[in-house]
Amino acid sequence: MTSETLFLRTLEEALALWPKLSPRLCEDPRLTRLLAELRKALAETERLYRETGAYRLCAECAARGEPTCCGRDMELHVSRELLLINLFLEARLPQRRAFPAGCFFLTEKGCSLPARPLLCRNFFCPWFRERFPAEKFALLTAAQEPEARTLFLLEDHLRSLLRKKSPPDP
Repeated sequence: MTSETLFLRTLEEALALWPKLSPRLCEDPRLTRLLAELRKALAETERLYRETGAYRLCAECAARGEPTCCGRDMELHVSRELLLINLFLEARLPQRRAFPAGCFFLTEKGCSLPARPLLCRNFFCPWFRERFPAEKFALLTAAQEPEARTLFLLEDHLRSLLRKKSPPDP
Protein backbone atom coordinates (compact mmCIF):
# COMPACT_ATOMS: atom_id res chain seq x y z
CA MET A 1 0.00 0.00 0.00
CA THR A 2 1.39 3.40 -0.94
CA SER A 3 1.46 6.41 1.38
CA GLU A 4 -0.96 8.13 -1.01
CA THR A 5 -3.45 5.26 -0.70
CA LEU A 6 -3.11 5.25 3.08
CA PHE A 7 -3.76 8.97 3.30
CA LEU A 8 -6.70 8.89 0.87
CA ARG A 9 -8.32 6.18 3.00
CA THR A 10 -8.03 8.38 6.07
CA LEU A 11 -9.49 11.33 4.17
CA GLU A 12 -12.33 9.19 2.80
CA GLU A 13 -13.11 7.88 6.28
CA ALA A 14 -13.24 11.38 7.78
CA LEU A 15 -15.44 12.68 4.96
CA ALA A 16 -17.81 9.72 5.37
CA LEU A 17 -18.03 10.18 9.15
CA TRP A 18 -18.59 13.93 9.00
CA PRO A 19 -22.25 14.06 7.89
CA LYS A 20 -23.21 11.11 10.09
CA LEU A 21 -21.58 12.21 13.33
CA SER A 22 -21.10 15.98 13.26
CA PRO A 23 -24.65 16.85 14.45
CA ARG A 24 -24.30 14.53 17.46
CA LEU A 25 -20.74 15.63 18.18
CA CYS A 26 -21.82 19.28 18.21
CA GLU A 27 -23.99 18.44 21.22
CA ASP A 28 -20.95 17.49 23.31
CA PRO A 29 -20.21 20.43 25.64
CA ARG A 30 -16.53 19.61 26.09
CA LEU A 31 -16.01 19.36 22.34
CA THR A 32 -17.71 22.69 21.70
CA ARG A 33 -15.71 24.36 24.49
CA LEU A 34 -12.42 22.99 23.16
CA LEU A 35 -13.30 24.06 19.61
CA ALA A 36 -13.97 27.60 20.88
CA GLU A 37 -10.62 27.61 22.70
CA LEU A 38 -8.87 26.32 19.58
CA ARG A 39 -10.44 29.03 17.40
CA LYS A 40 -9.15 31.67 19.81
CA ALA A 41 -5.66 30.13 19.98
CA LEU A 42 -5.48 29.77 16.18
CA ALA A 43 -6.50 33.40 15.70
CA GLU A 44 -3.71 34.54 18.02
CA THR A 45 -1.11 32.36 16.32
CA GLU A 46 -2.21 33.54 12.86
CA ARG A 47 -2.04 37.16 14.01
CA LEU A 48 1.51 36.72 15.23
CA TYR A 49 2.64 34.87 12.09
CA ARG A 50 1.44 37.87 10.07
CA GLU A 51 2.64 40.62 12.42
CA THR A 52 6.12 39.17 12.96
CA GLY A 53 6.63 38.63 9.24
CA ALA A 54 6.95 34.86 9.56
CA TYR A 55 4.50 34.20 6.74
CA ARG A 56 6.24 36.74 4.53
CA LEU A 57 9.59 35.06 5.12
CA CYS A 58 8.18 31.61 4.30
CA ALA A 59 6.65 33.01 1.09
CA GLU A 60 10.02 34.54 0.16
CA CYS A 61 11.67 31.15 0.58
CA ALA A 62 9.04 29.44 -1.56
CA ALA A 63 9.34 32.15 -4.24
CA ARG A 64 13.09 31.51 -4.41
CA GLY A 65 12.32 27.97 -5.51
CA GLU A 66 13.60 26.35 -2.33
CA PRO A 67 12.19 22.92 -1.54
CA THR A 68 9.10 23.60 0.50
CA CYS A 69 8.71 22.48 4.09
CA CYS A 70 5.23 21.43 3.01
CA GLY A 71 6.48 18.48 1.00
CA ARG A 72 4.76 15.37 -0.21
CA ASP A 73 3.70 12.93 2.52
CA MET A 74 3.41 15.64 5.19
CA GLU A 75 -0.33 14.88 4.97
CA LEU A 76 0.43 11.55 6.65
CA HIS A 77 0.70 13.51 9.91
CA VAL A 78 -2.97 14.53 9.60
CA SER A 79 -5.15 12.13 11.55
CA ARG A 80 -8.79 11.36 10.95
CA GLU A 81 -9.56 13.38 14.08
CA LEU A 82 -7.56 16.37 12.85
CA LEU A 83 -9.44 16.23 9.55
CA LEU A 84 -12.74 16.30 11.45
CA ILE A 85 -11.54 19.21 13.59
CA ASN A 86 -10.75 21.11 10.42
CA LEU A 87 -14.22 20.36 9.09
CA PHE A 88 -15.65 21.78 12.33
CA LEU A 89 -13.51 24.87 11.62
CA GLU A 90 -15.16 25.06 8.17
CA ALA A 91 -11.98 24.21 6.27
CA ARG A 92 -12.32 23.50 2.58
CA LEU A 93 -10.41 20.29 2.08
CA PRO A 94 -8.83 19.92 -1.36
CA GLN A 95 -10.12 17.20 -3.65
CA ARG A 96 -6.70 16.59 -5.15
CA ARG A 97 -3.05 17.49 -4.68
CA ALA A 98 -2.21 20.92 -6.18
CA PHE A 99 1.55 20.33 -6.37
CA PRO A 100 2.98 16.90 -7.20
CA ALA A 101 5.87 17.32 -4.75
CA GLY A 102 3.80 19.16 -2.12
CA CYS A 103 1.65 18.20 0.81
CA PHE A 104 -1.93 17.34 -0.15
CA PHE A 105 -3.13 20.41 1.79
CA LEU A 106 -0.71 22.88 0.20
CA THR A 107 -2.56 25.30 -2.07
CA GLU A 108 -1.60 28.41 -4.03
CA LYS A 109 -2.49 30.42 -0.91
CA GLY A 110 -0.65 28.21 1.59
CA CYS A 111 -2.04 25.51 3.84
CA SER A 112 -5.76 24.79 3.55
CA LEU A 113 -5.92 23.53 7.14
CA PRO A 114 -6.63 26.06 9.89
CA ALA A 115 -5.60 23.44 12.49
CA ARG A 116 -2.33 21.88 11.37
CA PRO A 117 -0.30 18.99 12.75
CA LEU A 118 2.10 20.11 15.45
CA LEU A 119 5.01 19.06 13.27
CA CYS A 120 3.96 21.68 10.73
CA ARG A 121 3.63 24.41 13.35
CA ASN A 122 6.84 23.59 15.20
CA PHE A 123 9.25 23.15 12.30
CA PHE A 124 11.34 26.13 11.24
CA CYS A 125 14.02 25.44 8.66
CA PRO A 126 17.60 26.69 9.07
CA TRP A 127 17.09 29.29 6.29
CA PHE A 128 14.13 30.73 8.22
CA ARG A 129 15.90 30.66 11.59
CA GLU A 130 18.94 32.50 10.18
CA ARG A 131 16.73 35.37 8.99
CA PHE A 132 14.08 35.60 11.70
CA PRO A 133 14.96 37.69 14.78
CA ALA A 134 15.35 35.66 17.96
CA GLU A 135 12.95 37.84 19.98
CA LYS A 136 10.21 37.35 17.37
CA PHE A 137 10.94 33.63 17.24
CA ALA A 138 10.53 33.36 21.02
CA LEU A 139 7.27 35.30 20.86
CA LEU A 140 5.93 33.13 18.05
CA THR A 141 6.82 29.79 19.63
CA ALA A 142 5.40 30.85 23.03
CA ALA A 143 2.14 31.90 21.38
CA GLN A 144 1.78 28.45 19.82
CA GLU A 145 1.63 26.70 23.20
CA PRO A 146 -2.12 27.25 23.82
CA GLU A 147 -2.85 26.09 20.27
CA ALA A 148 -0.77 22.93 20.72
CA ARG A 149 -2.26 22.11 24.13
CA THR A 150 -5.85 22.67 23.01
CA LEU A 151 -5.37 20.75 19.78
CA PHE A 152 -3.95 17.78 21.69
CA LEU A 153 -6.89 17.78 24.12
CA LEU A 154 -9.38 18.18 21.31
CA GLU A 155 -7.96 15.35 19.19
CA ASP A 156 -7.87 13.07 22.25
CA HIS A 157 -11.45 13.92 23.25
CA LEU A 158 -12.71 13.50 19.70
CA ARG A 159 -10.96 10.12 19.44
CA SER A 160 -12.74 8.94 22.59
CA LEU A 161 -16.10 10.22 21.32
CA LEU A 162 -15.61 8.43 18.02
CA ARG A 163 -14.90 5.17 19.82
CA LYS A 164 -18.24 5.54 21.62
CA LYS A 165 -20.38 6.84 18.75
CA SER A 166 -19.07 5.26 15.58
CA PRO A 167 -21.63 3.02 13.94
CA PRO A 168 -20.55 -0.62 13.71
CA ASP A 169 -19.13 -1.76 10.40
CA PRO A 170 -21.65 -3.66 8.27
